[in-house]
Amino acid sequence: MRCCWKHWNGCTLSSERRSASVALLVVLTAGLLSACGAMQPQDEEQAARQPLYDQRMARLGPLDSWALEGRLAVSDARDGGTGFLSWRQQQGDSRMDFHGALGRGAWRLLAGDGGAELEFADGRLFRADSVDALVRSQVGWNVPVEMLSWWVRGLAAPGEVRRKVLDEQGRLSELSQHGWSIEYGRYGRVGGETMPLKMTARQEDRAVKLAIKKWELRGIDEP
Repeated sequence: MRCCWKHWNGCTLSSERRSASVALLVVLTAGLLSACGAMQPQDEEQAARQPLYDQRMARLGPLDSWALEGRLAVSDARDGGTGFLSWRQQQGDSRMDFHGALGRGAWRLLAGDGGAELEFADGRLFRADSVDALVRSQVGWNVPVEMLSWWVRGLAAPGEVRRKVLDEQGRLSELSQHGWSIEYGRYGRVGGETMPLKMTARQEDRAVKLAIKKWELRGIDEP
């Protein structure tokens, strides 16, 4: 009689364990399905906004004549500061005028198919094949100037995109590309287009912030 009771008790415990395992599996499966169900509408929402972004890329991507003015802030683990930036793009040639940036006074950066040229207010002149390399070596900024020319227009630069989040109008609100994370704070109307007015690009301890006060767009059709 004692043996039967012991055997029966063991079977009961085993059954209880199986029931608990089944219950746990049901809970985990329900949670997983719930998470998938929560993610699916967001993915569908982003997919629905993609055509609007594609239209924006078609309008602004080929644009080779534009200009902006605003405040620039650059910082890393060792240095940081702000200044005024005037950036003019004209048929593939780029001109960036800085005033008071990081306490270095005024300087001008020219870039085109023939390379890049950096001129300081005291007359010192430096040249390099790459605008990014020139800025890094002479100013100490590890800033992707070539990619910024796309990001400031609210577009992903050529190359792989790790993450992209679009707002209701198909504009970038977040972008992860080439090791940088870009956030767009605000857009504003420029003629028939909307352009970024605030953006921040971050990579590890580096940050580049732009507060754009003025945009000029030329050679673009009304959307």
